[in-house]
Amino acid sequence: MKTIDIRFSIETIDTIRSLIGQRFESLKHDPFIFSPSVYGIVGMVIGGKSYTITNQVEVLDYYGKTEDVAVFHFQPAEYESIESFMDEGNMIEYPVENRITEIRIVNENQRLFHHDEQIYDVYTVRGIIFVLEDGREISFEKPIWFSEEIYIQKGYDLIEKFAPFEEFAEGWNGDYHGECSREITVIS
Repeated sequence: MKTIDIRFSIETIDTIRSLIGQRFESLKHDPFIFSPSVYGIVGMVIGGKSYTITNQVEVLDYYGKTEDVAVFHFQPAEYESIESFMDEGNMIEYPVENRITEIRIVNENQRLFHHDEQIYDVYTVRGIIFVLEDGREISFEKPIWFSEEIYIQKGYDLIEKFAPFEEFAEGWNGDYHGECSREITVIS
């Protein structure tokens, strides 16, 4: 069985943990066109420091084939370096101005079976949800393996707007079948 783990590192989780109680000042991303999604990067200012969420392609084993797989990253960044991944992109800054009380990291465990033998055990970040002092939430979701899009939602109970994890089980043919479970790590 092959195991692939592309969840956030311990260092990344420590960085995220340090944001609890900080003021989420603003978001910076390309304008939405047809859906509440952007290509590859979102910037944010939290507690006077800048961070990015990126969803960038890396070459990985994708269930037996070498493929471009989009991987979620969260990291500190210089504000001036937060630029659109799109040619002639024009990022816009949106005010948030609210304190972070909780952060939820949404991970999935995707398992692929051939007959009854498990051949892949994949751990991945599906998204991250910031819960604000006034109860509102801001979420960033990675859609599917190869897409560099980041879906951005604002509102309440945003985990309900994430794509159902059961979708992973659909689409396998013949002797293959998939299973998926979701785990939410709450940092408060």
